[in-house]
Amino acid sequence: MIRTRKEYKVYLNKEIGSGIRFVYRSIFNPPYSAVYLIRKSQYYNNSVLLLKRIIARRCCRILVKKYGIFVSPMVKIGIGLRLPHPNGIIIGTNGIGKNCTIFQQVTIGSARYGDAKKHLQPEIGDNVTLFAGCKVLGDIKIADGTTIGANAVVTKDTEANNTYVGVPARKI
Repeated sequence: MIRTRKEYKVYLNKEIGSGIRFVYRSIFNPPYSAVYLIRKSQYYNNSVLLLKRIIARRCCRILVKKYGIFVSPMVKIGIGLRLPHPNGIIIGTNGIGKNCTIFQQVTIGSARYGDAKKHLQPEIGDNVTLFAGCKVLGDIKIADGTTIGANAVVTKDTEANNTYVGVPARKI
């Protein structure tokens, strides 16, 4: 979770860039714009000021309307998040590690209705790649360096530095 303004700037500089590149990417380039809105909503959601929390909710609504992306405001996402094709992504998870890449139509969340309130959601490790259409469901841990193939459905813990494909997902 982003707590300080300095930390917020470090995240944005690493993920989007700085100076004129930051302005161009955050306005005109959808992958960077989506990451910018996610980071902005996370930063402002931690504030005690009502106006900043309203800005955070507005960022979440823009993400849903413009890209079809839902990110729980309380999720902890490590530095280096990449969304190459920001379209139809659902992120309701306990946490995402550093340098995670998430492609379009990915769902990360609970296996059953009501599990979100019990925090029975996936935990994603560092350097994980989730390809198009994959689903990561339930109270599981995706280990560091894991790659999940397109349209795979993962419902069990994974091993580090492996690739998983299929329905249900299996190691290859």
